[in-house]
Amino acid sequence: VLAEGIIARAINEGIINICLYDIREHTRDRHRTVDDYPFGGGPGMLMKPEPVFRAVESLWERSRVPLNSPVILMTPQGRPFKHSVAKELSSQGDLILICGRYEGFDERIREDLATDEISIGDYVLSGGDRGYGYSRCCFPNDSGGSGYAGIN
Repeated sequence: VLAEGIIARAINEGIINICLYDIREHTRDRHRTVDDYPFGGGPGMLMKPEPVFRAVESLWERSRVPLNSPVILMTPQGRPFKHSVAKELSSQGDLILICGRYEGFDERIREDLATDEISIGDYVLSGGDRGYGYSRCCFPNDSGGSGYAGIN
């Protein structure tokens, strides 16, 4: 997704900068565990809050991502990603997009870290990273009249 097409051109021309981080680098057990069973039972697994919080805190400490940057979860229950959302996000500057796996995120991530949740549609993907790839094409930084692609 990053090596071809409009995203590759935007990166090569210095219009956008994309940094990918592995949440497993922010675990503290030897198995690098990022998932756990839901508290109280239920189907599936959830993303554990500790590695996600550490990863975002690391971004704030090690990079130039401002503390007030939006932290967005890519989730099926988020607000629909449409042209108006792409325009809104493109004016934000730096964004932190968190892509999940499994059944979703521990509720503490939603309540205490995320500023927004976005859904790219009513269908099932193999992981949140696919949603990131689809949405990232649509909100390059709005400096110098960059274009937008709308999803309706």
